[in-house]
Amino acid sequence: MTRLFHSCLLLAPAVVASPERFQCLNLAQRLSATSSTVSRYQHMELRTLEKVDMHPISDGKMNLIVRGGAMSQERSRNVVVLLVATALFNDMLQLTMLLPIIHTLISSPPPLGVTSNKEFALGLFFASKDICQMAFAPIASVLTSRTSAQTALISSTIGLGIATFVFAEATTFWQLLLARGTQGAASAAVMCGGLSLIAETHPRNKRGSAIGFAQTGLALGLLCGPLIGGLLFQRMGRIKTFRLASGVVLVNALAMISFMGISPSERFITDTIDKLGNRERVSLVVSSKRLLSNHDILLATLSTFIIHAVVGVIKPISQVVLDEEFGIPMLKRSFIISIATLSYFFAAPFSGWLSDHMSRSKLLSISLVLMAGSSIFFTLRHLGIWAFYVCVGLLGVAMGIQKSSSQSLVADLVDRHNLGEYSMVYALQDVADSLGLIIGPIVGLYLSQIFSPSVGVASLGIFCLLLAPFVLRIP
Repeated sequence: MTRLFHSCLLLAPAVVASPERFQCLNLAQRLSATSSTVSRYQHMELRTLEKVDMHPISDGKMNLIVRGGAMSQERSRNVVVLLVATALFNDMLQLTMLLPIIHTLISSPPPLGVTSNKEFALGLFFASKDICQMAFAPIASVLTSRTSAQTALISSTIGLGIATFVFAEATTFWQLLLARGTQGAASAAVMCGGLSLIAETHPRNKRGSAIGFAQTGLALGLLCGPLIGGLLFQRMGRIKTFRLASGVVLVNALAMISFMGISPSERFITDTIDKLGNRERVSLVVSSKRLLSNHDILLATLSTFIIHAVVGVIKPISQVVLDEEFGIPMLKRSFIISIATLSYFFAAPFSGWLSDHMSRSKLLSISLVLMAGSSIFFTLRHLGIWAFYVCVGLLGVAMGIQKSSSQSLVADLVDRHNLGEYSMVYALQDVADSLGLIIGPIVGLYLSQIFSPSVGVASLGIFCLLLAPFVLRIP
């Protein structure tokens, strides 16, 4: 505290001029009144502080924002975004490498494969990832808030590497299933820790671009995973393929430790302080209650759920439609579906940049309209294969816009309403993501069996259209 007090005295000329200017000495005295305000950030290198701002907000309280040196912070932010993008790339790469391989593994002689109910075993294998990811997301949030975003990101990356190594050494189907579930749990922590780290280290006007760039890593992993997995499996076999993949992930974890460490880094700090200098502490329980009672957060979360529900139903139905209605072979079907991934890859960074220059709620509502448009073109596929191309293209664009805009928007809402840790809201988003991918196919496929594939997809697309005006009202 003495160090912070002296730093404030030295930095008095750097206090930003405004009608609500506060003397730096007065600021230090008020901070001294509650040492807990800065106890969490004692590790910060105060010599790099550039300015301390006190910004009044609508409820009569003010936000303390401590900024480090511009040059060093800009480099640190770039490193953070690059490492998070790499972590998301590795996460999605490990998850999708199995797509061309798993059918061969399950069809192997027991105990690695199964002799009966292969379809059920395959469905259970893929569902285990989403179920474990959804179940572990709240735990990942608590771990992130109790330790740090860096610790969560590094630990989850190590866990992902270990799970991938289990795929190499597995001798039974249940070991494969355990490894897949562990991948889902690690994926929840990668997403929660990585996005929380970006939100913590980036100001509001730069979060969108940072999150958008990080999402390109996820899209690249989604695009490259099946190709790399198929090629390596064909040339090297299962054991060497997954040993190599595990080593790459662990090298990524070592790079994170080298560049970031495991303690919280110098960052933007947003702590709510009342006029007497007392920090309003937000516990995890209070934070959870505020999140679940905040209508804006719930609307953003609902948009995540419904968009992923549409994706979840189009993904399996599209394979059936392309095969039965258009007679397209498996390899060409894979290339057609990759149109969505390519669209996502380009849309995510561009929409991230846009979200820093326009209303994020407007962008999120646009993504809902685009997803509704995707479902409409799916129902128009009888006009020709071009309609299906437009369908998957719009799906990818909608996903890219939704990811960049909603993940930036919820961080803003956490700041605006003092909802506590970013990790809590990203865990909620992750649960909605996984739940949409689970419930979407169940509802959509059920309606498709009763009526037709078009009805199953269009019914969920209508919900996107109905939700868009409400999302637009989020300030």
